Amino acid sequence: MAYADADDLVSFFDERIIADLISDSGSPDESWRDNPKMTTLLNAASGRIDGACTVANHYLVADLAALTGNSLALLKDLTCTLAMAMLIRRRQGRYGEEYKEKIEEAETYLDRLRKGERVFGVSANQEAGEIDIQGPTTATYTKLNLIADRTLHYYPTRARRMPTETIG
Repeated sequence: MAYADADDLVSFFDERIIADLISDSGSPDESWRDNPKMTTLLNAASGRIDGACTVANHYLVADLAALTGNSLALLKDLTCTLAMAMLIRRRQGRYGEEYKEKIEEAETYLDRLRKGERVFGVSANQEAGEIDIQGPTTATYTKLNLIADRTLHYYPTRARRMPTETIG
């Protein structure tokens, strides 16, 4: 299932250029919205997003399909930009320079989604970035009555025994 349709594509890109790029006859295809190539390109763009966002189960396809509001608009923008990149690839050199920056931006954003640096508005993913360090408190250590706490000046202090750097 594509995350965007032909009407969404027109919201982000010029309809005349789309009609020109989808055509194989040399003249713009006025019925490009119903062209099976357009459906295939939008599905392929959506598949690329699925491939990036489902890495390590960051998202489920159902999560992406259920997006609303601004997150849905972002998803449609990414889908349309990737589909436009595929359209431009069909006509090497025709419009590439015009859209090069926008396409590179979409690819970079997709890579950031893959890495988890950016997220859509799914609360579980937004909360995953919050750091929550849990460990024993000073009161817990005191209750343990460890030998190192009972024999002052023999063992190093707890602060000196605990790791000070994260490994990774």
